[in-house]
Amino acid sequence: MKKAILVSMIAVITLMTLAFVSASTGSLTDNWAVKVDGATVDGSTVSGIEAGQTIPIKVVFTALKCAEDVKVEAEIDYKDADIQDRTERFDLIEGSTYTERLSLELPADIDPTEELTLTVTITDGDDKDTEEYTIMLQRESYNIEVLDVDAPTEAEVGSVIALDIVLKNWGMHNLEDVFVKASIPELGVQKKVYFGDLDPLDECEVASDACAADDTDCMSHFITQLKDCGREDSALRRLYLTIPENAKSGVYNIEVEAYNVEATQTVKKSIVIKGMEGTSSVMTGTSSKSLSIGGEATYDIVIVNSGSKMKVYTLTPEETKGLIVNVDPIVTVPADSSRTVKVSVKGTESADEGTQLVKINVESEGQLIQQAVLSANVEKATVAVTNSVVVLTIVLVIVFVVLLIVLIVLLTKRPANVETEETSYY
Repeated sequence: MKKAILVSMIAVITLMTLAFVSASTGSLTDNWAVKVDGATVDGSTVSGIEAGQTIPIKVVFTALKCAEDVKVEAEIDYKDADIQDRTERFDLIEGSTYTERLSLELPADIDPTEELTLTVTITDGDDKDTEEYTIMLQRESYNIEVLDVDAPTEAEVGSVIALDIVLKNWGMHNLEDVFVKASIPELGVQKKVYFGDLDPLDECEVASDACAADDTDCMSHFITQLKDCGREDSALRRLYLTIPENAKSGVYNIEVEAYNVEATQTVKKSIVIKGMEGTSSVMTGTSSKSLSIGGEATYDIVIVNSGSKMKVYTLTPEETKGLIVNVDPIVTVPADSSRTVKVSVKGTESADEGTQLVKINVESEGQLIQQAVLSANVEKATVAVTNSVVVLTIVLVIVFVVLLIVLIVLLTKRPANVETEETSYY
């Protein structure tokens, strides 16, 4: 009896010793208090943590001795992911309490619920204190992700592009009636496709021997589960978008939105669209002519529309010193045809002598198609005097000269014997 009591006492003392040892954190530190995502770890387990988020970790401890170059590390071992964080090195002073903060980005690709092990280590390179904590990780209730969008990086106007879209359910629950909408907002292009339902898991685990042979209720439930095994947590669909023929060249965003009543996600892909340059051109006939001051020259430019739709072109002449340029501002050209446009150029007194360039910008849908360049050779030596003021001045000079001549003639006809007749009275 005494022997049994002695054995029992030894066992109790041993258990107490082991409990004390397990409560003692290590040789460097003691009195650990760890908070994960704001919740104090109770019983080495923290629950209710959602996957995919970045969680803060707060570690409070007391130094058992002085130490240099100490650092605190936190790590989660999950598949091939490198999930860890560490502090800068610092020194410990015996009896002091320290608070260190870290953060870890939790994995998103987990089962609906999983247990992960968080390892917290305090070390100075020689000694190491380590504690492990269990994190009960779970998915969001409803979470849909666009895993991939396979789309071309370039496209021509008028072409049709194919988008291969993969969706996955990362939530805790089934996602019903999922749709995907793809669009290029700047071009007003949009298309929608139905994906259906997405299950939280892509397989079911049902043991064939889970039911006894005579348990009909269990067997019925087992068969029902087998019927549900065809449901998947991901799906692939193809969707087509048509690029408008009047699209401008540039880089555009393809927006892909996956959604149902519980969840939504949008991703963007870039695409380069080659616009209208290859469907329109501008040609000039005789592009160089001579021009006198006050004179006028006429040129022809030809606009060619090789596209499949009618196009409207805007013609805008650039300002040229001393020259007045007239051209139809709006020109319409049917599909697969051309049109000749007249351009008149008139010289003024302020025009510089020599060759002047006349530039006309041809645009369609706000995009510059081509610049027509014409040459005007201004010749001031061949000035045509057509100014009415000059003509009037010449006429007045002529009238003045005629009047002057008449006056001279009249003065020369004065009588010669007037003085003789006056003296005859005496």
